[in-house]
Amino acid sequence: ISYILFSFGFIKSLTTGYVSQHTGSNNTKELLLSLSHLLLISSFISFLIILFRDQIIIFSLNFMNASSEVNINSKIYLDYRIWSIPAIFLRDILIGYYIGVQKIKAAIVISITVNLLNIILDYYFIYILNYSIEGVAIASLISEYSVVFFILYAIKNENIFKNTNLKIHEIFDWLMIKKKILVNMNMFLRSFILMTIFIYFMKVGASYGDSILAANAILLNFFFLFSYGIDGFAHSSEVLVGNSIGKKDNVLLKQSIYSTGKFSVILASIYLIIFNVFDLLIIQFVTNLEVIHTIALSNITYLYLIFISATVAFWLDGVFIGSLKVTLLRNIMIISGVLFFIVETMLLQGNNDNLWISFLVFFTARSMLLGIALHYHMKNNRFITI
Repeated sequence: ISYILFSFGFIKSLTTGYVSQHTGSNNTKELLLSLSHLLLISSFISFLIILFRDQIIIFSLNFMNASSEVNINSKIYLDYRIWSIPAIFLRDILIGYYIGVQKIKAAIVISITVNLLNIILDYYFIYILNYSIEGVAIASLISEYSVVFFILYAIKNENIFKNTNLKIHEIFDWLMIKKKILVNMNMFLRSFILMTIFIYFMKVGASYGDSILAANAILLNFFFLFSYGIDGFAHSSEVLVGNSIGKKDNVLLKQSIYSTGKFSVILASIYLIIFNVFDLLIIQFVTNLEVIHTIALSNITYLYLIFISATVAFWLDGVFIGSLKVTLLRNIMIISGVLFFIVETMLLQGNNDNLWISFLVFFTARSMLLGIALHYHMKNNRFITI
């Protein structure tokens, strides 16, 4: 389920890109058409996932290669959880809308609410009703749909949805939908490659033994914690860049790119200082096994270098998503992914250091290629066409 959700996580960012551009150009009709088309596309994807849910679940369980007991519990969980995907896609579109119209507080409240409701329902089903694994899945299912219904109720009172003369034939305009399908396909491929590399990284690390697997998992959790913070500025880039492109304001565009880049670097520097000072304490807090401490610390320099390159990659991802340059993002991800596997194949000799070097090459390639693309687009005024 996490693999599916990550692969389609771009839906929220794409929504933000479209909404911010149409908000900047003050084109309410195009904004609503974009939302309608994204809802149609995500609904169709949800339909396919649910239609082939049995095959997806069987493939997932076989891929995990876990014990029979784990497989039984996982199947129970997935049988319920997969039905929440339509609600998650819809929630992502609605959050993307709120981010795109710069109502960040509403987007944060939605994210916090769904998690709090999930925790409360988990407690109720497991400790009050004495459910087992199915209780966790049902709690997630209810919380996702409850929050979506609440958002829809709140959003119907928005002025933007009043007095808009949308025609049915405009909503179902195949040429417009086809364009957005192609955009979604490019972003799906990008997300799929990214997720595949993360899974491959963990799978190869696991083949080196439990200690290396545990150490790599700790370092990756450091990375995910870091990425959550930097992602905030990536979302800001999406909104500000999209808005300035919608307004066709080159000065505002340059200011948006510069300011989000500056604050991304500042936040990354703070993260680097904190982790560099307290890395051993944090690792010791997670585990008391000395062998894992040693392995994690021996590879942590690679992680810090990845922090630096990933900062540029995340920031520029936001810039190019906000400008809807999705083909560029797809191509750069393909090139970087190919480089990862080439380097990993050339270096891999049962050595965890080589695995981390390949990971570093992947992020460095992304940041460098995105940087070159930014320079080209800025120099040739390719972001805004009059």
